[in-house]
Amino acid sequence: MDYEKLIRVRQQRNAFCNSIGLEVTEIGPGCAKSRLTLRKDHMNPVGSVHGGCIFTMADTTAGSAASSYGIQATTLDSSIHFLRPGMNTDCLYAEATEIKHGKRVSVYAVDVTDAEGNLLAHATFTYASLGKPIDMTLDSET
Repeated sequence: MDYEKLIRVRQQRNAFCNSIGLEVTEIGPGCAKSRLTLRKDHMNPVGSVHGGCIFTMADTTAGSAASSYGIQATTLDSSIHFLRPGMNTDCLYAEATEIKHGKRVSVYAVDVTDAEGNLLAHATFTYASLGKPIDMTLDSET
């Protein structure tokens, strides 16, 4: 698997993540990392990072790890625990690790941290394999 190309393919096709500035920085076998440079529009009314941004980071990062086998997958279930508010930081990081890889169902743990390494959230995501290979064609190749 060409993980660098997989990152480019997924980034190119993820309009929502592109609109909020979420970038997948690494994909490997059953794992992935992402980064979100914070902007004013990521904040909630009390001045901390909106929980939806943190959840989106976790889901995207886990989904990237699930895609590392070259097969399309979709979220079946998720659980997130918000542990600290994301305040006074300019960037968030997420890291997904595989708990179980199965033919039909896979499970990933995700930690979201701030720029100082403080754990803001811990999540678990379950994905279903769609059984179809990921189209690795980039728009520039068509």
